[in-house]
Amino acid sequence: MERFYRLRTKAVLICFLIFLSAVTAAAALREVTDAASFVQVDAKVQTKECFSDGSTLIVLMYHNVLKEGKKQSTYCIGEDALKKDFEYLRKNKFNIISCAEVIDRVYAGKSLPDKAVMITFDDGYLNNVKYALPLLKEYGYTALFSVVGDYTLLDKNNPKVGGDFVYLGWNDIRQASQSKNIEIGLHSYSMHNLRPRLGVAQLKGESDKEYSRVFADDTDKLIKSLYNAEVQGRFYEIYAYPYGKYNSISERILKEKGIKMTLTCNEGINSVSSPEDLYLLKRLNRDATKESLEDIFAPYDKLAASGK
Repeated sequence: MERFYRLRTKAVLICFLIFLSAVTAAAALREVTDAASFVQVDAKVQTKECFSDGSTLIVLMYHNVLKEGKKQSTYCIGEDALKKDFEYLRKNKFNIISCAEVIDRVYAGKSLPDKAVMITFDDGYLNNVKYALPLLKEYGYTALFSVVGDYTLLDKNNPKVGGDFVYLGWNDIRQASQSKNIEIGLHSYSMHNLRPRLGVAQLKGESDKEYSRVFADDTDKLIKSLYNAEVQGRFYEIYAYPYGKYNSISERILKEKGIKMTLTCNEGINSVSSPEDLYLLKRLNRDATKESLEDIFAPYDKLAASGK
């Protein structure tokens, strides 16, 4: 009987210890959860404060600009919608800044203006000059036009192309570069393709040495062609990755060639305080299926939508 009581007492004690451990674990879990919630709230506060701290940089990404009334899509925006975007930026006191000014400020150790925004147009469409440039002039904004070497073959002088998919020829690019409202950037010479590789992605089985040669040669060809076309500006410092594809080798090669800013298609807002922060900049694609630029900004905790 005494042995029975000893065993029962031991069993009760074990059950109590198990219960105590469970309570302690639950309390610890609540503490961790509460701490995580605090960190999330704090991160939101920090993000909101950081919006006007002299380091935040929003980069807008546009592509095709269509005549008013035409159907819009993820990568095609109407000139009337673009005008509304620019009006929104002006009304809410965003500071539109050129790529060159961002580079110069960062390398000089200076902060960016509050609510800094860079405007970029990819692929070098002729309609960017036809519809976007007049608006850039009207609002006093500067935008980056990133061009593709091969696409110059699809310019207005090519009878086989037409409509909304006519691109800038070399002469068009040269003339565009003379505008104070346009900067020209690199977007590859022959690597803006889906096949055989997606953008500048490295092919399966392709050696690092061979890939480095291909990518370096392509970049050199575009830079040389822009020089030969007497294109003005600092195009040799800015590279926008086709389809947003990149890797450590492409980054190393571009840095070796003196590129000071690279642009991706990764969605997000940047914090820029040193030259290294100018590489692999995130952008916000202006999806025209969304009603307004405010809708594009909305997911970022009303970071920009408030205009404050």
